[in-house]
Amino acid sequence: MTDGPFKNLKLDRRSKRFAEAVQNDAEDHVTRCALASDAILNGTLSENEGLLRDLQNYGKSGQLDLDLDPDGSIRRIFDAHPKSEFSDHLQREVYLRLYEGEPSHGAISNSLEATLETSIGEFRTRIQEAGLEAQREGPMHKDQFDRLIDGSNHVIESLDRSRILEAIKKGDKKAFKQDIKKKEGLDEGPRL
Repeated sequence: MTDGPFKNLKLDRRSKRFAEAVQNDAEDHVTRCALASDAILNGTLSENEGLLRDLQNYGKSGQLDLDLDPDGSIRRIFDAHPKSEFSDHLQREVYLRLYEGEPSHGAISNSLEATLETSIGEFRTRIQEAGLEAQREGPMHKDQFDRLIDGSNHVIESLDRSRILEAIKKGDKKAFKQDIKKKEGLDEGPRL
């Protein structure tokens, strides 16, 4: 048995596992959703955990921001952390909301939600581009590619975004661990 068309996909481990599950009839929809959620969550937290923690803790000390410039305080939080694709999107969203007069905590929370949607779209694009490249180079057949596109679209549309967002806010990288646990016994097949 070969490793199949997914062996050489240019995806991180979790994203590749999701792409493989989309093609595997033994994986149920709930597990596929958990795998996608886990890939999105860990991709986000791996590069942005400190930034997200600092943004969540902003103003929680019980003291008001004496800076009289909450925009400046939030800007310093972003400047104190490494840049990433997610942090760039988040920063733009926060600044837009602050510019429109939204209170800083609301701006951060609403921006996280909007940025998660952007991240989910980028995740879908990465999966599909990797599949397209594999199909072009030969290890993936057209029917497998079509199945990847249809399956990934179906799963991504039905993700529990509020659960992913809550895990991001808590910094809980293991939020979906129990849902994606590998089946070990004969009686532990796909959910019916």
